[in-house]
Amino acid sequence: MKNLLNHYELIRVVTKDQLKLHGLYQAGDKHKSAVILIHGFTGDFFSHDFYHTIAQKLAEQNHALILAQTRGTGLHTEFIKSDRSGVYIGSFAEKIEDAHIDISAYIKFLKKEGYTSIVLAGHSLGTIKVVRYLFEGEYKDDISRLILLSPFDKNVFMHIKGEGNWDKYLSVAKDKNASGHGTDLVPVPEWEDYPLSYETFYSWYNKSPLSCIWDFYKQPFHSEILTKIKIPVRVILGEYDEFTNYPQYNETSRSVLSDLDHTIKDYKSYLVIGANHTYDDHAECVSNQFATFLVD
Repeated sequence: MKNLLNHYELIRVVTKDQLKLHGLYQAGDKHKSAVILIHGFTGDFFSHDFYHTIAQKLAEQNHALILAQTRGTGLHTEFIKSDRSGVYIGSFAEKIEDAHIDISAYIKFLKKEGYTSIVLAGHSLGTIKVVRYLFEGEYKDDISRLILLSPFDKNVFMHIKGEGNWDKYLSVAKDKNASGHGTDLVPVPEWEDYPLSYETFYSWYNKSPLSCIWDFYKQPFHSEILTKIKIPVRVILGEYDEFTNYPQYNETSRSVLSDLDHTIKDYKSYLVIGANHTYDDHAECVSNQFATFLVD
């Protein structure tokens, strides 16, 4: 693979709540799309191979790209604020409803650079964040399309693990938040498989429409939020994605793509045969499809 290091610029943006975030910025033609790629749960903006192959492909086509750090980067990560104080967030303490603040900071950067066609892309949990941006984001009307990599059916975990206790867990988390203990960790493994704060747990598993976007385990599938999207949506999903294949609910990657076809108005998809959630050994195929979706 061609070394793209010289194409990247390390940028820093400051969010409305004064967090300093960093990203890798690859400049492009101002008349073409500029993409912001949001990583998934416990992840970062550089580790997976498909990030690099996407960057390579977009560089060849002269599209701008930001591989974005978010407040959900890492597990329990310290971020520096404008007043030089530190705050620990990361995936274990992030509230999904705050994700739009981070995305807006990167969009503001791109708008100042002169881009007018802004594409949001997300992987895994990042798909939830970019979809929510269309309903919560300051610059939601500036988004021209979405590219969704490995949509993440997070609520099936709580349906399986917390069946019969889901509402009880939510009630306890709500009380913990109200009493000032929202940053404490929920019991593992009783409640969850990963350490999450009570604030994060409630953010993930409350049953609002914005928290139930990818509930593919429920049949017939219905997503109030997805039916409201008017811009083009493109989905790339691995055939053997670990988070969309649940035989006990007749949920497979193929059925997920079919469900979305009946839900989203302007929709195209690509099934990556043989691929898992992070497209191991299939990064080139993913980047080719990603680039195709930018111009189709």
